[in-house]
Amino acid sequence: MLTYELLDTRLLADEGMISPVVLTGMFPMIIIPTQPIVIQAEKHACRIGKGQFILLLYPEQGIYIVPSEGEELAPVYSISFNSYRLAKREKDTLLYEKDTTHLPAHGQIMEFPRYAEGLLKKLMEQFQQTQRPHATPKLHLLLHELLDTIFERKSIDISFVTNDQAIQQAVTYIKQHFEAPLTRSFMANMTGFNESYFSSLFKKETGWSFAEYVNQIRIDQAKLMLLGTNDKLQDIALKTGFADGSYLGKTFTKYVHLSPSSFRKRKHTNRIVSIQFLGALLALKIQPLATTRELLQSSQLLHKRVPDIVEIASFDQIEVIQQLDPELIVAPTYLYNYPDILKALEQIAPVLMIPWGQLDKLEEVRLLGRLFGRVQETEEWIARLQQIAMGARKAITPIIESGTTAGIFELGHDNLWLMPYLSVRSAYTLYQLLGLSAPQRIQQEVLQTGKHLKVEEQDLPLYAASHMFLIVPTDDTESFRAKLMQRSVWQRLVHEQGCQLHLLKLNEFWFDDGLSLELQLDVMVKLLMEQS
Repeated sequence: MLTYELLDTRLLADEGMISPVVLTGMFPMIIIPTQPIVIQAEKHACRIGKGQFILLLYPEQGIYIVPSEGEELAPVYSISFNSYRLAKREKDTLLYEKDTTHLPAHGQIMEFPRYAEGLLKKLMEQFQQTQRPHATPKLHLLLHELLDTIFERKSIDISFVTNDQAIQQAVTYIKQHFEAPLTRSFMANMTGFNESYFSSLFKKETGWSFAEYVNQIRIDQAKLMLLGTNDKLQDIALKTGFADGSYLGKTFTKYVHLSPSSFRKRKHTNRIVSIQFLGALLALKIQPLATTRELLQSSQLLHKRVPDIVEIASFDQIEVIQQLDPELIVAPTYLYNYPDILKALEQIAPVLMIPWGQLDKLEEVRLLGRLFGRVQETEEWIARLQQIAMGARKAITPIIESGTTAGIFELGHDNLWLMPYLSVRSAYTLYQLLGLSAPQRIQQEVLQTGKHLKVEEQDLPLYAASHMFLIVPTDDTESFRAKLMQRSVWQRLVHEQGCQLHLLKLNEFWFDDGLSLELQLDVMVKLLMEQS
């Protein structure tokens, strides 16, 4: 178990300051510039571009910051923190020790996701306003969320970012039993707390009051039923935990700012802002008004299909979204982690919360098809995708011998290789659409367990496949291949075990919903055919 301690946040450099600026502060330290900078030390220098950050695990002699060539000095932020790992657990005691082994290497430069900018701003503001940062759970939560986001560059978890297992248990229970009576006393008893402490802890950990969160979950389920079924309001009320249709109607109007009947009339709207699920909407021939820049940058295959779509810097750009005047906002369930943003979005237009990373890829499209009255378009697209997949299977049949296996591997910022389950990174395309077989260990440890697996590079030969699709964080895949082949483990995989390496661009394979499946399938088949 890992935990982090926030030591300091500061503005290291700003406009008008005379460079060079000596780098001071506590370590480990993350440095985030708003414009390109160069960090110079006695023996080396490195450039950090806009949209990137660098991790420094320890101080160096004579280290300072200067603007990059042709640039002026602009704000440069830093976060200093300690990292701990649970070393010993006793009956009433948990002993943590400092540990940085899980962190990226000293001096590593990484992407700083645009959606993390809001987290950084909020963390710095709250730190400045807090006299006792070590005793502030919200700061602890924000730091964890920020570090998890920027180090892993992974999609945010579908549950709350909380280290309190009791509250996590409560959140999971509410989502699974929203139709049942849910009282504060029952939940407090289930988690082992008294009512008062449970309420305060729930609020600290999630940002929601208990009653508010339960109502939000129920209302979001009611939205799905209003659009996806013809059920009467009374029936929907009984299925979502409300006493009757009248009470549901009053609560719905309070949270959504529309009556249930007015909301239902938006079923066929095209005025949609898509915070996620862009590929699924495009498969239904729905082009949203806007989506986030992070999603577009990580879905370059899709981006080419929607050149005129409005790019929103991040999903917390409330004023920009408001100016678009959408009638619906489609959002993933991880947005529950941001109650203030979710409430602000709901003031603009009703927010449809869609399960994130839980549904079969085709069922995800079917769900959106039902919600937007596009059932026929859904089935037509699925039939077309399956036909394309059949054609792809026939095309690769001559090069797929008996016993041929395939695997997909993604290089993370932690230098570990992720083997994904069917929910992400085109594993669905590889195993379901193309029908290729996984090596035995991937079958047993990933596909059968339904969980992603990370391994060290040196352990990859244990999971080797005849065809290894490698998702790498660069668009220059051939240069990356050359670097890999300088290392003995890759020489062994290729020359001794006979593996073929097919390199994929992370920014084309980060998301794989809807139309993305079709586009990514084409890329993978072409790579197989070219290297046959």
